[in-house]
Amino acid sequence: MNQDKLAFGVDIGGTNTKIGLFDQSGAMIKYSHVPTLSQIPPEQFISQVAAEAAIMLKDAQGLSLGDPHIVGVGAGAPMANYFTGRIEYAPNLGWKKVALKELLAQNFKAPAVIENDANLAALGEKKWGSGQHFRDFILVTLGTGVGTGLILNHDLHRGYDALGAEGGHVIIPHDKKRLCSCGGMNHLESFLSAKGIKQTIRELTNEEWTIEKLGELFREKDPRALTIIDTIAEELASGLVSMAILLGPEAFIIGGGVSKLGEPFNDVIIQKLNALIHFSFKNKIQILTATLSAEKGAVYGGAALIMNEVSR
Repeated sequence: MNQDKLAFGVDIGGTNTKIGLFDQSGAMIKYSHVPTLSQIPPEQFISQVAAEAAIMLKDAQGLSLGDPHIVGVGAGAPMANYFTGRIEYAPNLGWKKVALKELLAQNFKAPAVIENDANLAALGEKKWGSGQHFRDFILVTLGTGVGTGLILNHDLHRGYDALGAEGGHVIIPHDKKRLCSCGGMNHLESFLSAKGIKQTIRELTNEEWTIEKLGELFREKDPRALTIIDTIAEELASGLVSMAILLGPEAFIIGGGVSKLGEPFNDVIIQKLNALIHFSFKNKIQILTATLSAEKGAVYGGAALIMNEVSR
């Protein structure tokens, strides 16, 4: 591929859809976002996303959709199946049996590929971020939910029918019972999603804190914040232990909004991980913060995925 090739990355979220235009080096040339209009037919919504992308491309490069400089579009969406190119059912969008890959290709006038957002974030970190030098790592996104993307032997592992590496639904041992958004009990996501962390904060303080406030008080070494961080780090580590024993990663890369707690939070996680894990793994696994934007990781990953696809 020539250096002047460009790609779009798209992240279709429950509230907003993010669009990035990238060059081959991973530089984001242009960025925009639009409301995710799940109340209109998906065909109409993807047409609107492509229209926004066309404006971005014209403004940034003076080009139109369909130009040969555009290698394609990589998009992340809930329950997106890479193998079929479809979304069978995405509850938070209300989409059923949507041929998303086909819609994107038609509207962007270029090759398209779809993937779930955590997998895309892992691909972005592998191509342009903290995972570049690792053969095997697990990207853990801590945000509205808990997602994981698994890179094994330098490649994304999707599992059977694109259902692999759903680490947010690892069941963790806990003396409390907490329902996951999927309907399961005591999944990692029950405790480490933004909603789960806020519930833990309420239980330990009888107050309502944002994740940002938790981070501020943690950096100030507020005793309550230290207790909360200790609690959620142990819960996270108990889930990471199960993943590590089975998959043997070199590193866990922490992304999503909660990753803004930063390196001090990582330090607590690694202490808890080493205390819980089998002796043969102690002090051998790194905990790193994702390099790419916590809010835009899947957008970077979408562009990385389509660039990887067309270069093969």
